[in-house]
Amino acid sequence: MSDATYKKKLIEVALPLDEINAACKADKDRKTGTIRNLHKWFAPMPLPAWRALLFAALVDDPMDDNKRVYLLDVIKRLVANGADLANPPDIEEAQEIIGKQFVGGLPIVMDPFCGGGSTLIEAQRLGLETYGSDLNPVPVLISRVTSELLPVVAWQPGLHSASLARRTRPGELFAASGHDSSPYAGLVTDVRYYAEAIEKRVRSQLSGHYPSSAGEVPIAWIWARTTECPNPACGVETILTTSWWLSKKKGDFAWIEPSLVAGSIALTVRQEARAGSVADPPKASRGANFTCVACSNTISEGEIDARASDKGLGLRLVAVVSERGRRRIYREPTAEEVSAAEVDLGDLDIPDGVPVSDGGNRRRFGLDSHADLYSARQLVTLSAFADEVAGTYDRVIADGGTEDWARAVTSVLALAVGRLAMSNSSQARVTIRNDGTTTRFNAAFGRNDLPMTWDFPELNPLGEGGTWLGSLPTVLDSLEYAATGTGRVEKIDARVARSARPALVATDPPYFDAIGYADLSDYFYVWHRRCLKKVFPELYGTIATPKANELTALASRHGNSAASARDYFIDGFTETFGNLQKSAAPELPMLVVYASKEQKGGRDEETRWSSILTAMLNAELEITATWPIHGTGTTRMVGQGANAVATYIVMASRPRGADAPTTSLAEFNRSLRRELGPAVRDLQAASILPVDLAQAAMGPGMQIFSRYRAVVDQSGSPVGVEHALRLINAALSEVLEEQEGELDPVSRFAARWWETFGWSAGSFGDADKAVRPLGISVDEVVRAQVATSQANRVQLRGCDALDRQWTPAGDAVPTAWEAVHHLADRLIDGGGELEAARLMATLGSLQDPAMELAYRLHSIAARKSRATDQERYNALISSWAELVRLSGDGHVTAEGLF
Repeated sequence: MSDATYKKKLIEVALPLDEINAACKADKDRKTGTIRNLHKWFAPMPLPAWRALLFAALVDDPMDDNKRVYLLDVIKRLVANGADLANPPDIEEAQEIIGKQFVGGLPIVMDPFCGGGSTLIEAQRLGLETYGSDLNPVPVLISRVTSELLPVVAWQPGLHSASLARRTRPGELFAASGHDSSPYAGLVTDVRYYAEAIEKRVRSQLSGHYPSSAGEVPIAWIWARTTECPNPACGVETILTTSWWLSKKKGDFAWIEPSLVAGSIALTVRQEARAGSVADPPKASRGANFTCVACSNTISEGEIDARASDKGLGLRLVAVVSERGRRRIYREPTAEEVSAAEVDLGDLDIPDGVPVSDGGNRRRFGLDSHADLYSARQLVTLSAFADEVAGTYDRVIADGGTEDWARAVTSVLALAVGRLAMSNSSQARVTIRNDGTTTRFNAAFGRNDLPMTWDFPELNPLGEGGTWLGSLPTVLDSLEYAATGTGRVEKIDARVARSARPALVATDPPYFDAIGYADLSDYFYVWHRRCLKKVFPELYGTIATPKANELTALASRHGNSAASARDYFIDGFTETFGNLQKSAAPELPMLVVYASKEQKGGRDEETRWSSILTAMLNAELEITATWPIHGTGTTRMVGQGANAVATYIVMASRPRGADAPTTSLAEFNRSLRRELGPAVRDLQAASILPVDLAQAAMGPGMQIFSRYRAVVDQSGSPVGVEHALRLINAALSEVLEEQEGELDPVSRFAARWWETFGWSAGSFGDADKAVRPLGISVDEVVRAQVATSQANRVQLRGCDALDRQWTPAGDAVPTAWEAVHHLADRLIDGGGELEAARLMATLGSLQDPAMELAYRLHSIAARKSRATDQERYNALISSWAELVRLSGDGHVTAEGLF
């Protein structure tokens, strides 16, 4: 499709990236009070992003600067409230603009990988009908609740509103007035009514398994796995824990003290200590290597795995955490508490037929089925809650509710059971803040996987402080973010899904092999199925989520062949994109969001990107615009593993025109060098993190590549996507090097010297050779306070103590190098954003060169594996837009300027 045959949409011309990314960052930073709190989904796209992207994909670019500025301002206002919803007048204005665009009738919005439902929610908020689908029942349920079930019951009164209001006092749990202005106020009151009834029934069944001491409210029971020491001279059942600490709160330390008593390990809890000597934990090193608590014999990973496979690992209750008054108490478990936790499962129908996997990998240490992820008491408790939820549908009908109402109430409660499972399994973790002030109990899926856990907290699910009623307000608050519209969600393969009428196709498909969606979803599916198999039989006909046709590239599903998995992924998405074009409205672009784990370079990342891009090109799609959207907040998962999403890349695409030309490799390279430079500057101006720049630059590079029917080399053979990506990376390196050439001579020398020597000293002779081509001397570099020269050695300044009164105006030779490192110093080590913003306000013409240098230094640090430096430069760029904003605030910057 050539430009002459379609009118460009706003998304293909301009977007207010700074404002969108600021809103996405705010959305990711918020831990409660977002639609994500309804239920866990993996790497969800922030709501503000979809709100902006859908609007920009629906409205024409006006081809007039003033009119375009107006539309961009509308988008800015749509995301101005960050994680909160847009103001109603701004939503209404956006709806009116869209309505005028489609006088013959609005298109439907289709998402064939509906995930957490963000696309569908925001489409309905903009006034459009939606159609979502997925092969996986878990995202189908989440999206069905938010975009199909909830809108049907919007603004309806609850069956039990009057009853709940009569017995609820101000300030109590679930205050009756909390949701009165919401379209789902009635639903909220009924969900909490039935949730309280469920809790009472479960309590009556299981109260004997949850004893409490007088004056104490139990919070958690701390468990650790055990195994028999393989040392023939020992044979003690030793403890496999990663830490003996329970609390590091200043003046109130608490820890477990192990000792050998009569051939067994005794555990004593020490508390209320101002100081103490805590034993080294048994965890010996990386991997599953431990030291026996009794004999100090090293127990290897292989020995533990063999024992687990043969006899299974044991579990021992090692401590109890409770509250007495407002004070947290740590103590040893009583005999009654130990016996209460030893539940006889009997004929309980537990989820032991579903194997545990987070991506097809073989489980170890005896964790073979999903039942193995729970203690016996947790299994009984979750089963009891799930069974009570399953009976809620009939109770709602008996109380006079409609089928729609019963489905909505029961489905929200089923999602609450899924959240309950996150906090009540061995996947929960105990963490202590670095400053020691807080001991936290964290739910499962801190990362998108199911790691082996050696110790874990069993949280109290009953009572007001428990994880059933205690966490339900967070679930119910998320309903505020659902829209009211018309939608349908079904379980179907994206290769055959079809919209009922022309659609805007907008989707966030699976990320190659980064996340094992179906395998991880089994964690929730086993409980959802128990709750809802009679309500939605079409979703729960199998004991586990469908795996065979999932469009991921997990090698374990393809004979452990990475090549076969990649071929399957490419073929599957080629078919999918071809099918989706049959539903797409001809005047609208298709939006495809792709993301990946944190960018560190390498062939794995190239393979992920080349695979989805190859499928798009094979389906005769041309990429017409690309935009990078921030995928993380300030608590980015640095170092937490390979599947942390860094940046989303939004690709707008259209069918490639029949008249698309073929070009030579040389011409493609010339186009790259001509067009990539301005695109990279735009990315930098939008404060795209340096760690994400290489990934973000793929977008504009592939826009160039995809406009051709083929790029051929000198032999006439077509150039593949992998080759194109390597050329794009090479062109990016050239762009960054060219930016270095625009720096002042002293900073250019410093960047080159740092690339070779880092913060170490080099010889004066080498420095002299490096500076002469730049027309300066080593003495000038020293006078500029960029380096020191002593004993015939030259060493850069920047990581040492810096003068925090420095400003360019007070420096005879101000440089970009100094600006970068003084900004980083004040931001990270001295005063934070406000102090750095005050300095930013004084930079003047140094501001842009300093930003370009920060990107360049990050690129060097990444290539040289200088992780600490890489993080500092990344943090500086991450805060750059905020520093610029604050630097323009007179109240912030006035101090110290006059």
